[in-house]
This record gives sequence, structure tokens and C-alpha cells, in this order.
Amino acid sequence: MQVITRLALEPMSHADIATVQAIERQVFVSPWPKNAYATELSHNPHASYIVLRRDGDLVGYAGLWKLGSEAHVTTIGVRAEDQGNGYGKVLLGALVVRALELKTHWLTLEVRSGNLHAIGLYESFGFKAIGRRLGYYTDNGEDAIVMWSDSLYSQRFERNLMRRLEGIDAAGLDLAAAYGKPAGR
Repeated sequence: MQVITRLALEPMSHADIATVQAIERQVFVSPWPKNAYATELSHNPHASYIVLRRDGDLVGYAGLWKLGSEAHVTTIGVRAEDQGNGYGKVLLGALVVRALELKTHWLTLEVRSGNLHAIGLYESFGFKAIGRRLGYYTDNGEDAIVMWSDSLYSQRFERNLMRRLEGIDAAGLDLAAAYGKPAGR
């Protein structure tokens, strides 16, 4: 008998916040303040936050802000024991889908200069380093690398995205619909 893992992406709810904060404390040097997610969910109309569940268990989360024609990735986190399983890739793909649903044209983000794993993930999605914010992270003064995607609507970006997410079966991750195409294309 084969056990099939079920992945599902859903909007983050207030009930998810305690688990999200536990993951944050596990994987980030400076987790967001206790009330940040509640404030984002309740009071920021430009914010979109999602969670990734594996067989119903919350294993990761991500968020973005819509800022005019761009979307800014605010966070991506995967539970420590689940890192290395491709869940960051699923979450980033879901953020791209959300950015497309919001009719934005680009994605931008900051990442710690020493977080080579995350930088590699972003580069694999076509993000490019366009600048550096010196001393951006106040906990240790580490620089941030500023990264931007190509146009989400460029053929090159779309082809790369489809290739990166090929074979991933996660409820709530519908790239074809995000690009306005019939399923199976």
C-alpha cells in the first residue's frame, strides 16, 4: 500500500497564528512580534497570507503585500523538521499565483545576505539581486539582498514557473487559472 501525502494551501486564519509563531521562533533569529499576524489579517487590506498543510498539519506559511503594480514578499517559513522537502518552493509558487490574482506585474523581496538556501530558491524562480540594504536586519546588522522578479507575465517567467512547479500536487495551487488558461495546459 502506498501512502499519498496531501498538500493543501489555504488562507491563513487567526486560528493558525499560534502555530505560525511557533514555526517562526524555530526558524528565524528575529520572529515577528506576537500581534503582527493578527494585525496583518485584521487590518491590512493589502496583505495576503497563506498556510501550507500536509495531511492537515500546518508545515509552512507565507505572505505578501500588494503595493501598486508589484507584490512584496513579506515572509516565507517552513517548520524546521520539514525543510528540504520542497515546501518553500510550493509556498513561493503560491505567492506568485496570488500576485497574479491581484493583477500585479512583479514580485520583490529582501533576504538575509547569508541565507544562501533562500537566495538559491528565489534565483531558481528567476529573481535577480538588484541591490543591497546595509545593516537592514537590526538583530545582527546583517545586510539584506533586494531581489526582483521579471514580469510575472513574461513568457520566460511563466515557462520557468511552470517548470519549477511541474508535478507538484497541492490543493489551492492552480497556475493555469492564474494565467487565465484552461486546466491541463
